[in-house]
Amino acid sequence: MISTHKIYSFATLLLLWVVLSSLFPPSVVPGPVAVGKAAMEDLKTGAPFFHISKTLLRVGLGLGLAILLGLGIGLVMGLSRKGEMFFDSWLMIGLTVPALVYGMMCLLWFGLNDFAAITAIGITAFPAVGINIWQGVKDIDQRLIVLGKVCRMSRGAIVWKIILPQLIPYLLGSTRYALGICWKICTTVELIGLSNGVGFMLNYWFGLFSMTQVFAWTLMFLVVMLAIEFILFRPLERRLTIWRPAPEAALRF
Repeated sequence: MISTHKIYSFATLLLLWVVLSSLFPPSVVPGPVAVGKAAMEDLKTGAPFFHISKTLLRVGLGLGLAILLGLGIGLVMGLSRKGEMFFDSWLMIGLTVPALVYGMMCLLWFGLNDFAAITAIGITAFPAVGINIWQGVKDIDQRLIVLGKVCRMSRGAIVWKIILPQLIPYLLGSTRYALGICWKICTTVELIGLSNGVGFMLNYWFGLFSMTQVFAWTLMFLVVMLAIEFILFRPLERRLTIWRPAPEAALRF
């Protein structure tokens, strides 16, 4: 259930949009009513369902690749000093190189196809996951690891039963952050090299100088992303972190 504060937050954003649309012409900031009508007309054609599904597929697979790479490298860096020294430069380079460069390189290497887009998404987003997991491993309760060794648990059991549960909040946080990166690089790759997806449609309407349609497609995808957040990520986070004690009332502002 969406809290009252969330409703106030969305209402404030909507009010800000209305104010800006009244200050600028529709070619700069179209109003919510015009954008809503354009989105409804697009939905009647069925085109948004096709293009958004293609983008979501690329984002989902690219995010999965980023989580696998980031989780693996983050664990190695957090558990091994040698691994930390070896992969540290990888993460720094990954964060420094612009996402557009990864997109161009993958399109040139693999062609104008989904594999290139998914690879570019994974490579771009995995450093964010890796850094969060790396720092999360450093912050785990070392006493539990010592207790596991005293109980003669295997290294795999220690990782699976002691380390990974404590990393769940870091993994969920990095997944949210990586999802935002994945969406941005996906639309960029679709814009410069693919013939379908939200990025392609944004580029199409940009070429026709239709700011209303650009807003409409952005709004439709934002609704989808918010639905994923509130329907998938929030319940999953509550379920996976149910063991964590609630913050003390004195610490809340």
